Amino acid sequence: MNQVLAIIRLFRFPNLFIVFLTQFIPYWFILRPAILKAGGIPVLNETTFGLIAAATVFTTLAGYVLNDYYDREIDVINKPERIIWGRYLPAPFALVLYSGLVILVHILAFAIDQALHPPSHWPLWVFPGVSFMLFLYAWQLKCTAIMGNFMVSLLCGVVPIIILFPEDRPIWITSFVQPEAMQIAVSSVWMYGFFAFMTNLLREQVKDLEDFIGDSQCGCATLAVLKGPRFARKPAGFTGLTVSILVGFLLFFWYQTDAPRWQIIAGAVLLLLPALVATLIIWNARAKRDYTRASLLVKIIMFTGLFLLLRSWPEDMNTLLKL
Repeated sequence: MNQVLAIIRLFRFPNLFIVFLTQFIPYWFILRPAILKAGGIPVLNETTFGLIAAATVFTTLAGYVLNDYYDREIDVINKPERIIWGRYLPAPFALVLYSGLVILVHILAFAIDQALHPPSHWPLWVFPGVSFMLFLYAWQLKCTAIMGNFMVSLLCGVVPIIILFPEDRPIWITSFVQPEAMQIAVSSVWMYGFFAFMTNLLREQVKDLEDFIGDSQCGCATLAVLKGPRFARKPAGFTGLTVSILVGFLLFFWYQTDAPRWQIIAGAVLLLLPALVATLIIWNARAKRDYTRASLLVKIIMFTGLFLLLRSWPEDMNTLLKL
C-alpha cells in the first residue's frame, strides 16, 4: 500500500491540476470571451488548447521526475516517507521516464505548431526551452542561493502567459475595436502570471528553510545553508510581506471598482489573511513544522487565487464553450 501511495505521489496530481487551471481559467474565462465580444475569431479551440495544456502539464511532470531523481540523498533526510527512486523503483528508470516525457512534449509541440493557423512556430522553442531550463534547475540551480528560486518561479509565471502567444493576432485586431476591454483582458492574464510568480517564489523560499537540514548535510548551497536560517527568513518574510501588500492593493481595487462584496470578503479571508499569517510564521519560525505550516498557507493562496482573481463567471459553461 505504501508503495502504491508513493508512486501516486510521484505524479503530484494536485500540483499538475493547479498548473492546468492556471492556463484554463485565464483563457476560457478572460481572454477568449474578450476576443469574441470584440468580434474576433480565437485561434485556439478545445483541441488545440488541450494540446497546449497537455504539453505544459507533461513538461511540469518531467521536471518533477528529474528533480526527485537528483534529490534522492536530500529526501532521505528531509522526506524519508516520500522516497521513491531507489526504494520502490530503480533510480535509473527515472531518467528513462524523464526522457520519455521530454520526447512526448516535443511531439506535442510539433503537433501544436502544425495545428495552429497561421503557423508561428512558437511551440518549437517555448516548450523545449522550458524543458531545458527545468533540467538546468534540477541539475545545478536548485542548490543555489536565490537563482534557483527565481528561475523556477519565473517558469511558473510563464504558464498563463503562454496562452497569449497563439492569440497575438486576434488580440491585435480586436484591440482596434474594443481597446479598453482587450487591455483589461490581456492585463488580467499577465496578472495571473505575476501572481503565479510571486506565490511560487514565496513557496520556494519557504521550502528551502523547511529542507535546511537535508540540504546542509548534502552540500546543497541554498541561502539558508550559506547564511543560516535566521538570515534566510528575512528575504522570505519580505516576499511574504510583499504578497500581503499586493493582495491588499487588489482588495482595495476591487472595493473601488464595485466588486461583489462576497469576493472582497473571500479575498480577505482566503488571500490576505493566509499571506499575513504565513509571513508572521516565517518571521517567528523556530522549527521545521513552522515552515510546513507556512507552506500550507501559501498553497491555499495559490489555489484560491486562481478563482478569486476572476471578476465574473459565465452562468453557463456550455454556452461559453460554444462561443
